[in-house]
Amino acid sequence: MKYQHVRTFALAMLMMVTATIMLPGQGMQDLHQDNAEQFTVNLGVMKGPSGFSVAKIALDEGVIAADALIDIKVHASPQEVIAKMVNGELDAAFLPSNVAANLYTKGAPISMAAVTGEGMLQMITTDESVEYIDDLEGVRIGVPGENSTPDQLTKIIFAAFGVDADTFLDLDYSVASPAQLTQMYIAGKTPIVVLPEPFLSLAKAKRSDSIMLLEYQAIWGALTGVENYPMTVLVVNNDFMNSHPAVYHSFLDAVEASAAWVQEHVDEASQVIENLDLMSSDIARMSIPNLNLTFIPSSEAFEGVDMYYSVLYGFDSTSIGGSIPDEAFYAE
Repeated sequence: MKYQHVRTFALAMLMMVTATIMLPGQGMQDLHQDNAEQFTVNLGVMKGPSGFSVAKIALDEGVIAADALIDIKVHASPQEVIAKMVNGELDAAFLPSNVAANLYTKGAPISMAAVTGEGMLQMITTDESVEYIDDLEGVRIGVPGENSTPDQLTKIIFAAFGVDADTFLDLDYSVASPAQLTQMYIAGKTPIVVLPEPFLSLAKAKRSDSIMLLEYQAIWGALTGVENYPMTVLVVNNDFMNSHPAVYHSFLDAVEASAAWVQEHVDEASQVIENLDLMSSDIARMSIPNLNLTFIPSSEAFEGVDMYYSVLYGFDSTSIGGSIPDEAFYAE
């Protein structure tokens, strides 16, 4: 398999770290409302930053070609998007990368078309007394959700430091919502937190005394040799991809162009994002420059994605469904 050395290195790295710290489909339904001349791509996005890339598509009222348009469907939770991808109501969706792997390994008829968002996590604090890793021993740290990406990366990074995060740190999962955890941080009730964007930008803006303790992307790069890790991916239903190749490629082109437009037209994009009910324009405007929005086709993203999945698998195989997605997961 191509890039086999990537997976071997990742698994070897995790085995070394573990030893150091003694850690143990369905086909598409005919739901397109299309006619002989036009095909509608049903695209699922979640409230929050993962859907920011569609702003230009929304501004263009979904039109991507003379014979194709995109119907953007906004959902409140990943569970809604997952259910609709599995039952065929959606042709494509933005999902957390580990969620996409779980779906695929459990038999969902999907492929990863592109990485659309890379890592943007930091551990920050307002406590000036924290200077060294040892200063964090036994200290309560707010993490938005057990087994979430912030939680998984925190444990992997501290394992690389030679300690078991579950016993060395006091990881507090009581506030699972990043938005609510950010408010707790701003209010001084949780002085050390792990946050992704856009909440990271908001927290720093409201608490100018914030200190960055750990920049997860830099540490990941040092550990793996891969600059960043995939936070969000664009997945497509295989029936849509295979049955409508021309529309599929027009769709990918539109998403790529829209993502680039968002980063170049922050003010206008922020207002569209608010109109879509993804996030307030103020927070969107503040965070877009730091979001690591991207569009990396699956063929180019293989090395980084496979490395990420391999590390997650070596640390906790259940986090990606019990196996590493094979090459068939990566759309051509």
